[in-house]
Amino acid sequence: MKTFRFDRNALRFGQISLIVVLVIGFVLNIPYAIYGGALMLLSALVVPSWAPQLMIYRWFVHNNWANTAIYDEDPAPHRFAQQMGFGVLVIGTVAAILGSLVIAWAATLVVIALALLNVTTGFCAGCFVYAQIAKLRSA
Repeated sequence: MKTFRFDRNALRFGQISLIVVLVIGFVLNIPYAIYGGALMLLSALVVPSWAPQLMIYRWFVHNNWANTAIYDEDPAPHRFAQQMGFGVLVIGTVAAILGSLVIAWAATLVVIALALLNVTTGFCAGCFVYAQIAKLRSA
């Protein structure tokens, strides 16, 4: 297990940004918000330095607030959780493109609920799944 300097506040800011985009899309019934949320997660996975929500965090939040929660930890569980969220939003995107908004919004609400759970309680469902898979692999 390789550890890196990991800013948990950046992760939370990204989750809150995702929640805001998806909730606004859900309330206003704008399916493009699902696509936007999927792109937010994809950018955070592929090129984190260019992810819009993380750029906003670095420009406005991190530069103005000195207290950040930086830890030495393995980012793999968090990346796995982001991949799971991205996968569910891809399902929502495909459903929206095919015209099934009920399935699209249901998938989106799952992502909103799990991101909100992580932000409010610190429980990361994707990290939990990652740990269970790691446990099965080692057994």
